[in-house]
Amino acid sequence: MKISNLNINPINQAKNTIDTNKTDEFKKILESVEKSNDTEKLKEACNSFEEIFTNILLKNMRRTVIDGELLEKSYAREIFEEKLDEEIAREVSKGQGIGLSNLMYEQLSKNNK
Repeated sequence: MKISNLNINPINQAKNTIDTNKTDEFKKILESVEKSNDTEKLKEACNSFEEIFTNILLKNMRRTVIDGELLEKSYAREIFEEKLDEEIAREVSKGQGIGLSNLMYEQLSKNNK
C-alpha cells in the first residue's frame, strides 16, 4: 500500500493537535476561573477564545478565495498563510477585537457571581 493512499498528512495532524491544545487550555482556564472567581483570568480566557475563533474565521475565509495562481501552492505557502492568520487573530484580539470577548466576559461574569 502506498503512503499516499493512507491519506496521512503530518501538517494537518500537527494543526489538529495545536487546535486541540488551545481548546483544552481555554477549558482549563475557564474551570479555574469558576473556582477562584478571578475576573482578570476570565478576561484573559475570553480574549484567548476570541483569538481562537478569529483564527478559525480567517482560515475558513481564506479557503473561499479563488487561487489566482500567481504563487504556486506549496507547504511553505500554506504554513506562511497559517502563521499570518494566527498573528492577525492575535493582534485583533489584543484590541477591541470583533466584540466577542467583551460579550462573553459580560455573560460569564454574571454567571460567576
